[in-house]
This record gives sequence, C-alpha cells and structure tokens, in this order.
Amino acid sequence: MVFQQAKIILFVVVIAFCFSGCFKPEEFSHVPAIRFKSFEQLKDSGKMVVSFTDGDGDIGVLAFGGIPLDSSENLFLEYYEKDDGQGFVQGLDTNNLPIVFKYLIKDITPQGQNKALKGEIEVTLEPWFYNFTSPESDTLLYKIVLIDRAGNRSNVLETPEIIR
Repeated sequence: MVFQQAKIILFVVVIAFCFSGCFKPEEFSHVPAIRFKSFEQLKDSGKMVVSFTDGDGDIGVLAFGGIPLDSSENLFLEYYEKDDGQGFVQGLDTNNLPIVFKYLIKDITPQGQNKALKGEIEVTLEPWFYNFTSPESDTLLYKIVLIDRAGNRSNVLETPEIIR
C-alpha cells in the first residue's frame, strides 16, 4: 500500500514538473509592436483600438504624485485621405499643417518579475476623426506609431481604409 502511494505521489510530481515547463512567461522584443484591432465611428468622433506587445514593459509615461514625469506624447496617429488622382496623401489642417492626433499614454508597467507586456490601447479621436473641411475625407486611414520610455519606436501600423 505504501509503495502504491509512493508511485502515485511520484507520478503527480513528474506530471507537475512536465507541465511547469508549459507555463513559461511570454517573451517579446524590447521594441514595442502594434497591430490594428478596430475602429468604430461615433458620429463625428471615432474610437481606435490597437493591440501591443513590449518585452521590457516600459510603455506609458511614469507619474509622480499623479503628475506625469514626462508630459510628451507617446502615441501618434497620422491622418491620410484618399485623393482619387494621387492615392493616399497626408491630410492638412486649415493652417496647411499635417493632421496628427497625439496622445499621452499613462504608465502601464506590469507587476511582478515578468516585465513583458501584452494588451490593448483605446483612444478616442475627437472632436472629429476626419477633416470636415476637405472634400477628400470620405475615405481615409491612419498611420500609427507607439514610443516607449526608452525611445524605441514601434512598427508603423497602417490601418485599413475607413469609409465614412
């Protein structure tokens, strides 16, 4: 009977050891990577969702006492319109400057030993997600870049065409 119990305990230990190797923490590059998740039109504004990975978990701006230590933006969405003669061209505002939506993503540093991050970032483009002064704003897209605290720039993500 003791031998039988020892065999069962040994079997459980061996199985547990085998499965422990299956739960290795995910590893990603220290350079953030982003992918398009979704875009939703909300009347004149829009909601953009991108997924991201980052191996060293330094996404977002650190804060001290609720005040960001670095108040510079770290997520950029460049706006492009489809010109029937030229393809997609960067949209310009009324001052003839490129339209870029800039966001400050707050710190989302992971807790624990594994610093790898995987998640989603959702931003609202408002008051308009398109250039209402342009006749070319019926078909558009965005080019998106995320920058981590080390200054690493993600891949440039180009969204699918958005038809309004």
